[in-house]
Amino acid sequence: METENEDEQVQKQCVQLFSSTDFIMESKVFDTIKDYFRHGGAPDQVIELLSENYMAIAQTATLMADWLILTGVEPADVVNMIVQHLQTLIEKHFQPKKADSIFEAGGVPSWLTDMTEHMNWRSMIYKLAEEYPNCLMLNFTIKLLVDSGHEDEITSVPVAAQQVEVFTKVLMTTIQRTIDSEPDEWKRNIQELVQLACHSEHTYLYAQSVLSSLANDAKSMIIRRIAEEIELHAKAKGHNVTEITLTLDGTTAFPKVYQPLCTMLSKKALNPADVTSLYKIYQSADAPPVDLIRKPAFIELLITQLFDPDSTLNPEHRPKYIGLLAYACSVAETNKKSSRKSTTNSKEELSQTTIALEKAHEICVSSKSTVDLISDLNELYKCLRFPIVAACVLRWIEFRIFDPSYFKLDQGTTPVHLIIIDEIVSLHFLLHQKAFELLVRFFEATFAELDILVHLEFKKTILDRMVHMLSCSFVHPILEYMKKRWEQR
Repeated sequence: METENEDEQVQKQCVQLFSSTDFIMESKVFDTIKDYFRHGGAPDQVIELLSENYMAIAQTATLMADWLILTGVEPADVVNMIVQHLQTLIEKHFQPKKADSIFEAGGVPSWLTDMTEHMNWRSMIYKLAEEYPNCLMLNFTIKLLVDSGHEDEITSVPVAAQQVEVFTKVLMTTIQRTIDSEPDEWKRNIQELVQLACHSEHTYLYAQSVLSSLANDAKSMIIRRIAEEIELHAKAKGHNVTEITLTLDGTTAFPKVYQPLCTMLSKKALNPADVTSLYKIYQSADAPPVDLIRKPAFIELLITQLFDPDSTLNPEHRPKYIGLLAYACSVAETNKKSSRKSTTNSKEELSQTTIALEKAHEICVSSKSTVDLISDLNELYKCLRFPIVAACVLRWIEFRIFDPSYFKLDQGTTPVHLIIIDEIVSLHFLLHQKAFELLVRFFEATFAELDILVHLEFKKTILDRMVHMLSCSFVHPILEYMKKRWEQR
């Protein structure tokens, strides 16, 4: 009795399949016919159902393709038309559960492997994998593609983040591409890497851990720069990743440095007690590694606190702020195989940097008018040969020119602050990008308090500064910006 019921059930399932459109074209048609006969099915019914439901859709498509070729259409174009239409149909009717059922038969279907060899089908798989992240078949195919060396094609972050093996290969490929990229491609490549790393908390921690491990090789400075870009992006999205950063770079091994540094970086504000604490630690004979206080965010906080005209820094604490900044920017360490062997603390270099910072700070803070600044210009130029002083003065110029009262005090056709930028550009190649970005901000600012003609004259002066940058070998970004402005006019 049970056998009869089983036979009827199998026959019913087979008849249902035979009744589907063009089932005779399916790869499993012979296995289904065998099952049907094995359970007592009638041959006549098989022939009748298969023939009645044969619509020849595939053959009709082939016939249409042949006709198109006969009318003069290129065969390659016909193939592309068919492939694109098939992709549209698959994307429209794709069902993850049915797709996962292909593994029930055991083994990987040969047609799936064939699909991975063609760019069009790979693109469709990437798109479907992003839309159906939980589909086993698609995740398996993505891993298959990565194992075949196609990880550089995966541009979708959610797709890459689905599996740790896939994410690792995509991450390493993107890191390598970023390291090897030319300056013109750096921005695009680093943006791709940042988006990949900041997809989630897990991807951020994993990416930063990988970069921290890689930072021991010869390209450690590039790796650190990449890690800093990722950290900046995470902070811009409102995430506090300070503790992760300090843990990965080894700051936690120095509790007396970690505590004040973590507090200030988390709050994005300095406080005299913590700065004094760090200053004393780094003035001691057994000072911790200088790299711990060379974090861009911390350096930026020190520069802002010292050179913002509106800063309320107590004069008693100023030497400690300057001393800490000078130490971070002038002390060198020698390392062998990632082990800190010795510290070369050039007292003369540190002393000169400290004196230059103090002198520049005094000039910038005390200069209330253009006349005052011009009288101290020669002294300021001497200080500008130190890169950190140039960076500080550049920041001070930004504060001064964007001050609403600036143009009330400076009526010259060429503000002296812009002339100082010329000197900075001539002295320091590595500050070219920052100087250019500042000039662009000046050029695009509205300055509502200025008369139209005066504003136009000011813009002309900014362009003169950019021409000077051209003479200092900063060419491509300037020309690119000029072209962009010309097209937008």
